[in-house]
Amino acid sequence: MARKEKKYHYIYKTTNLKNGRYYVGMHSTDNFEDGYMGSGKRFRRSLNKHGKENFKFEILEFLQNRESLIEREKELVNEGLLKDSLSMNLKKGGTGGFVNDEHRKKFFETSHDGFRKKLKEDEEFRNKISKIASDNFKKAWENGKVKHFDWTGKKHKKETKLKMSEKAKLRSGEKSSQFGTCWITNGIKNKKIKKEELNKYICNGWYSGRICEGKSHLEESRKKISEKAKLRVGEKSATFGYKWITNGLKNKLLKPNEILPEGWVFGKKIDKDILN
Repeated sequence: MARKEKKYHYIYKTTNLKNGRYYVGMHSTDNFEDGYMGSGKRFRRSLNKHGKENFKFEILEFLQNRESLIEREKELVNEGLLKDSLSMNLKKGGTGGFVNDEHRKKFFETSHDGFRKKLKEDEEFRNKISKIASDNFKKAWENGKVKHFDWTGKKHKKETKLKMSEKAKLRSGEKSSQFGTCWITNGIKNKKIKKEELNKYICNGWYSGRICEGKSHLEESRKKISEKAKLRVGEKSATFGYKWITNGLKNKLLKPNEILPEGWVFGKKIDKDILN
């Protein structure tokens, strides 16, 4: 289906009232009050910096159709205008906008494919885009444009749950962002570490799991936890009969039937860095 021709086609000039810099461009529209003031990269930065109230927008000339508009912009936005120190135009006229539907389609296919490819292959570019998106979201949040969504009393549909479950399965194992990590706690604070570091922390007063920060168990729950802990003491404890030993550099548990290695003594050395 062919793109509908706009009703009005004109050349415009937008001027920064603070410094006299200007931008000349073309625009096609059905509504004179659509708020359009320009689309050049340098111009948009200036507009965002100084605010719309400090710019003057004026229509210089009307044209009969889009094709004649493009040709007219080529004539006006020329090499001489680009050399003007007050001009915010970055390239010659006639290169902006789409001539027809085929031009539009080809542009988006090329730009989208190129963007996705670069996003996938270029880590620096990917990090840059991620930071921009993060900064824009924070700014929108601070300005009240993004509000916290309250999920209270709402549930996912069965179809949505199924899709979420399938996607979660694809992130299992090494594909998971949490692969190879685990939670530990010293009873005061929690910490997530790599599993290969687990023994190092356990030897310095930490243990697997985590406490719920900012929350407290009900009295009944605390009693149940206490009772279960009592059942794990003595011979029922997983470390019954084990003893701590150290060589001054690291600690480890000595099994009941093992002989104390040479250079080791009973007890354990506390690593201050681990405690912090």
